[in-house]
Parts: sequence; structure tokens; C-alpha cells
Amino acid sequence: MPDSHPGRVAQLGPTQVRPAALGWADLVTQGYAPLVDLVADVGEVLATGGERVLRIRLAGGLHLDVLLDHGLDLGQAWFAGVPVAWRSPNPVDPGPWTDWESRFRGGLLVTCGPDNIGEPREGHGQHGTHHASPAFDVAWRRVERDGEIVVEVQGRVAHTSLGGPRLVVDRTISLATGSGTVQVEDVWQNVGAAPSGLAVLYHVNLGAPLLVPGGRVAVDAETTRTREPLPPGRDPLVVPEIDPGHVPVVAEHRTSVWDDADATHRAWATLREGDRPRARVEWTTATLPRLATWCFPQTGTWVLGIEPTNAPLFGPERAQPWAGAPVLEPGQSVHAGVVVDVDPT
Repeated sequence: MPDSHPGRVAQLGPTQVRPAALGWADLVTQGYAPLVDLVADVGEVLATGGERVLRIRLAGGLHLDVLLDHGLDLGQAWFAGVPVAWRSPNPVDPGPWTDWESRFRGGLLVTCGPDNIGEPREGHGQHGTHHASPAFDVAWRRVERDGEIVVEVQGRVAHTSLGGPRLVVDRTISLATGSGTVQVEDVWQNVGAAPSGLAVLYHVNLGAPLLVPGGRVAVDAETTRTREPLPPGRDPLVVPEIDPGHVPVVAEHRTSVWDDADATHRAWATLREGDRPRARVEWTTATLPRLATWCFPQTGTWVLGIEPTNAPLFGPERAQPWAGAPVLEPGQSVHAGVVVDVDPT
């Protein structure tokens, strides 16, 4: 998986056979496969606990759950028969009367905000309300593009109140056959009559077997600071051996280039095993000028979070209005999102 991040085509194993020189879409358009469902299956199911899930299964590509009752975030994900998303020890969501860590089940992407990211503050719960908010106006389609089938999912999530902030996000999710890449694009808009803070953090969660001891996160950043003093022998960007006594390490990585970048500049963070990339996260720094990482390599937990964000996750900046988050004026909108590319093979 080269760093230039093309939409690569998965290599075929002995059980994945198709006519030579044909893309997965060609099997349908040329009559080898009678239904597009054979190479790009999409359907809504009820998961454990009765939650609605849009389950996507792509030939040579990702098997991915889109969580309709959780802000169109991304749940379980597999590529080439290998799980790539971290899952927490929590089997179901016990409900809104419990805390964040009791409800947090992981998944490839959990969106945090828009009222808060990080620790609880001033009546706002840990990591905000987005992941607990159901989507509406959800639609999906399959289109042929360059010999592959692209699945696009679109929907909206509202964060509104009668007398308080009113924010709505329009989300588009794109993924294709033959590729380990999924793209999430958001348009956040203030539809209310008053200014509103907008804190957004894209919590990308990677776990075993994609995550291995000695894995290193390569990131184009100049400075790193940690939320708590760094435990002896730990590096915020290196995954240590698993140990029941390990504590989580939360860090923020920044560079002046991200703060000064134009609207097209893209940053990246790549998880490597030696010289080989295993996962890569990309984002646009014009709206996400910070990167947080979360490594919790404890026995039974074993997770790495790569988390582009637009606001401070910790530190004295959180004492500022809106906890240091940028402010959207009435009618104003911003674009944000991430691209996640995985390769466990």
C-alpha cells in the first residue's frame, strides 16, 4: 500500500476467480454475474440490541457496517477476510443512563462532538452526542466507476434544540469493490440563529490483528505532547508489547504547516509494521489542524486510535469559550472528514 494512497485493487487468491482483465463491475455489465448483489451486496439488518445497521459486502473490498442509529459512523470492518476495526469489550450499548466508556463499543470510526470532545465539561458528556444520535434521510446507491462498483451512502444527523445550538451534518460515505479504502465526507452547518461552537474529532479505531506489537505511527508533525506524564518505556507513536498493566497514552501532534495550510492540503498518519504500511488515515488540515492519538495496549483492550480533530482534546486551551473549538456563525458551514485505507494482508 504505497503512501500515495491510490484506490488499489486487491490481489485475488485461489478462491477469488474472475475472468482476466475484468473489474468487478465488468462481471455484471458483461453478463458474467446476473445481479450486482453478487459483487456489491448492501442491505439493512437489525444487529444485537435491535440497532439498525447498513451492512455492505464488497467483492475484493471491505465488508463494513454503517451504523444508522449511531450518526452514520462505521462499525465492524473486514478486508481480505481479516478484521481491521477495533471492538471494545462491551457487547451492546446499555443506554443513555450510563457513561461513555460503558457505551463505547469501538468500530472503525466513531465521530466525537459537536458539543464536546475529550473529558466531560460544563454539563456536556465525554466525546459529545454525535455517536449517540440516529441518522435520518438516509439513502444509498451503487454506481459503476472504472470497472468497479462504488457504494455511496448519504444521510443527515441533527444536533438541535429549541433554545440552544442547532447544527446539522450531511454525511457521504464512499467505498468500492477491489479496495480497502473508505471515505467519509461531512458538511457541518449552523442552521440556528446564534453562533455555535463546533468541536469535531474523527476517532479511527484499529485493533488486532491489524495492530501488532512494535507497530509505529508515522505522522508529518513537528511537536507531540501527552495528556498525562508518559509512562516509562512508552512512546506515543509506538505500540508496545501487550501487558495487563499498561495504561492508555493520549497525545496531541501538531505542526505549523497544518495551521497555515490551504483548503486542499492533506495530512496523513500511517500505521506501519517495520517498513510495511498496514493502515493509513488522511484528512484535510484546513478544518482539522490537529491530530490526537490514543494507545491502550492492555490485555483485553489492545487498541490504537488515530484521531484528526479541529479542537484541543486537553490542556489550558479548553478553558477558552467553547473549550477552544472554532465557532460557526448562523448559516455558515464547513467541510471535514477522513479517508481510511487498510491493508492487513
